[in-house]
Amino acid sequence: MMKTNSNIQFPKTARWKDGETVIYVNHKDNGVQPAGEEGKRYEADFTIVKDTDDITGAIEAFTRMTTDPVQDQLVVDNIEINGTLAIDIKKDYPTKVSSTIFPPLPSSGTLKVGEIYSYGSGAVMVRQSHERTIYTPEQTPALFSFYRDNASATIAWMTGEKVEKGWKRTYNGKTYIVLQAHMTLNGWEPDKTPALWKEDMGEEIPVWVQPTGAHDAYRLGAKVHFPTITDPVYESLIDNNSWSPITYPAGWKKI
Repeated sequence: MMKTNSNIQFPKTARWKDGETVIYVNHKDNGVQPAGEEGKRYEADFTIVKDTDDITGAIEAFTRMTTDPVQDQLVVDNIEINGTLAIDIKKDYPTKVSSTIFPPLPSSGTLKVGEIYSYGSGAVMVRQSHERTIYTPEQTPALFSFYRDNASATIAWMTGEKVEKGWKRTYNGKTYIVLQAHMTLNGWEPDKTPALWKEDMGEEIPVWVQPTGAHDAYRLGAKVHFPTITDPVYESLIDNNSWSPITYPAGWKKI
């Protein structure tokens, strides 16, 4: 992890540079230090994220910090790799960082935009600075965005959550699959928005179709029939896969 020290306490978030924010976790007060060591009183781990209210992007950044320190150092140092900034290089980390890396959501006090707290079985990011109230984040979705582990298909749909293509949520006794990444909102319930959700009728493996961009490229683990519905099933071995099993055989596994 990237660790830093200071003689003043670190905030939870701060401006890093244009378009980027630094988020600090694992804060520690080492107490008053001897002369010459004053700068070591406070310490924290940190990583860099793009300026956004997308909590899943922050979870990915902290996953990078904990599991891929080499890549994280490249991001902190603002390094370009083959003409692309390290922070813009997306890697798939199947096991996400635990939300307990963030401090618990306090029951009172001032919450500032961009701060992240552990809450329930996941985490919340503050969308608007405000004084903490007696109401739960679920009751005030305009103030928070939510992150929940997608490991279970029995997670109930809720407002204020950034969901990704392929995720599942339950609503009114039925399970739905996300068709397009979006922020859930009142009025956009799964049974009302067929462009965003489809009912899960069991595993339906589609025929491979040439993606037109990043929004419909195949994710790691996606399964397709190729080249027709009666032909074998292939599983994608990489994320953002826009190649067919013939064009890029290394990107697919026949199952």
